[in-house]
Amino acid sequence: MSKDAIRLDISTTVRHYLAADNNAQQGFGIEKYTDLQAGDFAILSNEGGRHNGPPVKTDHFALVLCMRGHGVKTIGHHTFEVTPQSIHIVSPRDLHSFENASDDLLLYMILFRHDFVAHTFIKEQILDQLLELPPELPPIYHLDEREFTSIRDLFIKIEREYREAPAYFLQMVRLLVVELLYEINRAHERALQQPIKPAGRPLQLVAAFKKLVETHFLTIRTVQQYADLLHVSAKHLSEQVKHATGENALTIIHQRIFREAEYLLHTSDHSIKEIADQLNFDTSSHFSRFFKHFAGVNPSEFLVKKDTGNRRISNKS
Repeated sequence: MSKDAIRLDISTTVRHYLAADNNAQQGFGIEKYTDLQAGDFAILSNEGGRHNGPPVKTDHFALVLCMRGHGVKTIGHHTFEVTPQSIHIVSPRDLHSFENASDDLLLYMILFRHDFVAHTFIKEQILDQLLELPPELPPIYHLDEREFTSIRDLFIKIEREYREAPAYFLQMVRLLVVELLYEINRAHERALQQPIKPAGRPLQLVAAFKKLVETHFLTIRTVQQYADLLHVSAKHLSEQVKHATGENALTIIHQRIFREAEYLLHTSDHSIKEIADQLNFDTSSHFSRFFKHFAGVNPSEFLVKKDTGNRRISNKS
């Protein structure tokens, strides 16, 4: 197996959800199929699964419609609450994770690779505009009643086409996914037109700081260095970050490093020393102390839990 940290493909993602799913009474999505052949596309739901998920990267997009329940999602440098009648988009460009999922959380999910929807009459440039929403905004949209009904009905129609597999069903699914992307972008445009109070300079500063952390966390580790990039004092940056987020600026930097450490431990065969080097820690013991501060366990204990979980998924697949 390669030592590179992996991007989960669709089949692996589906198996992961199905292995964690404790509720078999859903009637929506791929769990009802006897032959799992998810390559460029899959549709599924999760219900009764895990409350928290480690950071991962995928090689595909995900459109995620929340039917009920709630949870907290982190995608790139955005952290937001997932609530009923909302839809969010996960891009292959971003590290993402979730936590604090409620017991009643029910999500409908469509997973697809770029190549899947590229085989339509839509020009690639237009398709890319539909898929890549502005990175400075959280990729979640709270839908009004009409938008939610339209999008939910599209999910159900796509699921039915894929499950029943009539003639030309893949062509129909591709077109319906493109229609779904247009509906999501319509909700995005509607949200932009809402009269909202412009973000003040403090919130703009915090957003810029978090975006810089996402880009430079491997090499820039101090609040002073980020303050220099933003042309403010470290004291001012720290005060604004604390006021806006409740977290210390240094904690946000460290949390991003920790998420990357979780990702590498979870998805690669790197040794702990190799991961410590990759994350620019001076020693393995320093990395272990850092990791335990956030995770409550050291990296070797985390790896034991990961191996146990992988065996469980393998046995259920």
